[in-house]
Amino acid sequence: MNKIPTHDPQTGDLNPYYEELTGQPNPLAPKNEVPSTFDLNQLVGKKFRYISSYGLSTWTDIAIAITMKHGIHTNFNKACKEHVPLEVVGYTYDLQVVASETGYLYEFNKCVFLDND
Repeated sequence: MNKIPTHDPQTGDLNPYYEELTGQPNPLAPKNEVPSTFDLNQLVGKKFRYISSYGLSTWTDIAIAITMKHGIHTNFNKACKEHVPLEVVGYTYDLQVVASETGYLYEFNKCVFLDND
C-alpha cells in the first residue's frame, strides 16, 4: 500500500487531498484554534513563588492583586544638555503581583503560580 504524502516534497505545500484519501486530518495542517483570552483575576488568591537572581524562592505567598506599572520615557537628559524641547519617546507597561504577606510588588514575569492545595 502506498503512503499518502502529507505535503509536496518539492514546494512544501500541504496535500489538499490528504484527508479525502486517508480519512484522517493532515497532521501538518495548522490547527484552527481560536485564541483565547486569559483573565488575570484568575490568579488573585493563588499561591506563587518568585524567581530571583538566586533562583526560585523557597517561600510562597498569595497574590492579592495584579497591578500595572506604567513608565513614560522622555528625552530628559538630551533636553537638559542641548536645550531642546522635552519629548515623550516611549511607554512601558509591566504587570506586578501584590503579595499578601508584605504588600510587596513582584514582577509578574518572574512569578510562578502554584495550584492551591
